[in-house]
Amino acid sequence: MASSLSSLEEDLKCVLCQNVYKTPVMLLCTHSFCKSCLETSWAERETKECPVCKKRSSIENPPVNRALKSACDSFIQEKSRRVSEEERGLLCPQHLLNMQLFCLHDEQLVCAECVTQQHNNHNFCSIGKAANERREELRGPLQELQANHAAVSSEKLTCLSVSQEIQSQFLHTQMQMKKEFEKLHKFLHEEEEARISALKKEMERKSQKMKEQMEQMDETLASLSKRIKLIEEYMNVRDSLFLKNLKDAEESAEYTVPDPELDSGALIDVAKHLGNLRYRVWEKMKDICPYYPVILDPNSAHSSLHLSVDLIKVNCRDTKQNLPNNPERFMMHPVILGSQGFSSGTHSWVVDVGESDNWTIGVVKESIKRKDEISVSPQDGFWTISREDGKFSFSTGYYGAQRVQRVRVQVDYHRGQVIFTNSESNTQLQAYSHSGEKMYPYFSTLSELPLKILPVKISWAAC
Repeated sequence: MASSLSSLEEDLKCVLCQNVYKTPVMLLCTHSFCKSCLETSWAERETKECPVCKKRSSIENPPVNRALKSACDSFIQEKSRRVSEEERGLLCPQHLLNMQLFCLHDEQLVCAECVTQQHNNHNFCSIGKAANERREELRGPLQELQANHAAVSSEKLTCLSVSQEIQSQFLHTQMQMKKEFEKLHKFLHEEEEARISALKKEMERKSQKMKEQMEQMDETLASLSKRIKLIEEYMNVRDSLFLKNLKDAEESAEYTVPDPELDSGALIDVAKHLGNLRYRVWEKMKDICPYYPVILDPNSAHSSLHLSVDLIKVNCRDTKQNLPNNPERFMMHPVILGSQGFSSGTHSWVVDVGESDNWTIGVVKESIKRKDEISVSPQDGFWTISREDGKFSFSTGYYGAQRVQRVRVQVDYHRGQVIFTNSESNTQLQAYSHSGEKMYPYFSTLSELPLKILPVKISWAAC
């Protein structure tokens, strides 16, 4: 019976406070919460949504779930009744007398007979005093367990949020992948049609030339046949008549036959059409498939930053996105990192900052703070340049009015160098020395005007 009551208690617990519901209210999605718990949850968020399924609520004051409230009240009454019965029925199993004292030596309840028979010379106190003291002793561990419970509950909600984001990312990424492959399929289909069309044109052109050449041969054959027949007629008459027409016969036999040999290149140039076909198509495909040396990592983006679908542009907006608080994400500042870090080699990329006046770009250590306030300085693992309120600045504190449209970031990890240049004029803006751990490209902006990573040309030398 006690286990069934415990099982019922689990069903009557609010997922936010993990206690039996107090004034339970129900949302349209059918999830219920304590009224005070829901109000606290909504006060911490910009949008009113279900803490479990994240569906937005259009109701400011959700109605009380009266059936659930009635069940909770009945449960509490029944639990209190059972506790009272247990307290009244505490009898000594050996002597069948009420146990009215607590033995401090043996840490157990005793009756009057127990005191005289088994607990001589022991110290005793009232049940109420012993219970209060033990309650106080348990209060600290209980609070620690409650804090752990709250922390795990919070982490569970984060996990739920991450799980929902995973599904959303899957659907979005799958859709974008399909679109990208559709572009590639369209390009390949058009390239296939163009190359087959070129092959067909060559076939038609060379077939037409063969046709014309064969027509000339037909004319030649007809002329030869006519002369052969005429000469044969001359040769089949009597001698006197043959000799009379000999001159005509000899003139008919004097005929220069045109050269019947085929011209060079009469056949289709198969090698031109098939030789390295896939490579040449891929080489042409590079024009529609730009390569970006840095791709932005959406999992690190602050909720105010919005990315382009190809993950190479970022800007800041007033509307914040509902994103999970995963370990990689920046929570205090509008920051996003590149998706790939590096701990060796040389690296370079160009950022088109355009007309934006509030941005910071560069590289940072992997270990920088992501959830707290940050100090953008080389001592804290930041090697950056910025533009803020019309001024161009560096981490060293130098300020100037210079404006640039495109900034190149160059990192030589082994030499410990980070160099910023104006990519349009190829003039150096700032240089730092660095040392240490893995580094990531760094971007921060407060502007709706986007920062854009520019593509680079990739060339392959033929072997």
